[in-house]
Amino acid sequence: MFQLTIAVILIVFIFDIALSIMNYRYRSQPIPENVADVYNKEEYQKWLRYTMENHRLSMVVKILNTSILILFLATGVFPLLARRIESLTADPILQTLFFLGAYFLIMFVLNIGFQAYRTFSIEERYGFNKSTAGTFLLDQVKSILLTFLLGGLALKALLTLYHSMGRGFLLYAWALMVFLVFLVNILYTRIFVRIFNKLTPLPEGELKDKIEALARSTGYEVRKISVMNASKRSGRLNAFFSGFGKFKHIVLYDTLIEKCSTDEIVSVLAHEIGHAKHKDVLRNFLIAMVQIGVYLLLLTFFLSSTALAGSFGFPAIHDGFSLILFSILMEPFGILLGVPLSAISRRAEYRADGFAAGAGYRSAMISALKVLARENFSNLTPHPLVVKMTYSHPPISQRITALSKH
Repeated sequence: MFQLTIAVILIVFIFDIALSIMNYRYRSQPIPENVADVYNKEEYQKWLRYTMENHRLSMVVKILNTSILILFLATGVFPLLARRIESLTADPILQTLFFLGAYFLIMFVLNIGFQAYRTFSIEERYGFNKSTAGTFLLDQVKSILLTFLLGGLALKALLTLYHSMGRGFLLYAWALMVFLVFLVNILYTRIFVRIFNKLTPLPEGELKDKIEALARSTGYEVRKISVMNASKRSGRLNAFFSGFGKFKHIVLYDTLIEKCSTDEIVSVLAHEIGHAKHKDVLRNFLIAMVQIGVYLLLLTFFLSSTALAGSFGFPAIHDGFSLILFSILMEPFGILLGVPLSAISRRAEYRADGFAAGAGYRSAMISALKVLARENFSNLTPHPLVVKMTYSHPPISQRITALSKH
């Protein structure tokens, strides 16, 4: 099992590296004619430099993380860490939480420097970063606390069910995880976004009037529209919907409002309403329900296999290490599953674009896509295989081609 695990890690690593290099080398392909006006010559050269720097950094990070993981597995770091934690508490669930928390912190410390370099060197030099060192550090602290609090509580509940419910574990665990996913969707904007960003109501004016008119004309009830101070951290543009039913909430980045015209912003929201009209949020939730069930079924094998634990120097089953091993060995399955799911997502994006065009915003949607691509430094020539394997959204040139036919 040790050899199989190392082989899986290396195969996934080689696959990721190959896709990354393939996409990087494809950057010099001719730009499609319908997006040739996104970048001028100077901006395109700037994008090429930005892409090169990010590519190099991502290669270093992938090599480092893969090497560390293999080193930990080969030298018995995980059993050693488990023994140290066992001396702190006899509670098996607390042992698991401390074990995973310690591993998370180790990897966090090893990677925080790269994240800081990306933010304050690469993103800063290319005009994206707006964060101060204080904001960056506070965000990291908040992220760690949220991970420990929410992840710890969810994992504790899951392990408690596993050790107490016997054969009923799968059903109860599945119900718990589905409920948590639903709860996060409901509370995402109301609580989690507000931990990091400030939301203010969209002021009265032309933009709000047009959004409300669009909602009425499409039969989509809008209860709340907010503007997020995204410019505090980044110059990137975006907008999103969150929640279900009466919890639905529209959030616009202040950078989007600054860079796009009123009709371009409304076209982006028409696209999002298209997702709602086609029940894409519900479909994604149902898919997640099935995925949770499949992953929980596979997880029970890892949590009950003495042979797996023994292959890595553990005298008995260790829940924490079983979860790490599960995440490693499920990566190839996740990659394969991601191919059809990405294809479904890309089709949904085409439908949502078509809805925006049908609502009278075809030209504005095309224009908005170009603004978003330019301001976010989007890749105009991604490799076709990379698109099929990993892209949840079609390349901008293909989206514009499809929009032009409406």
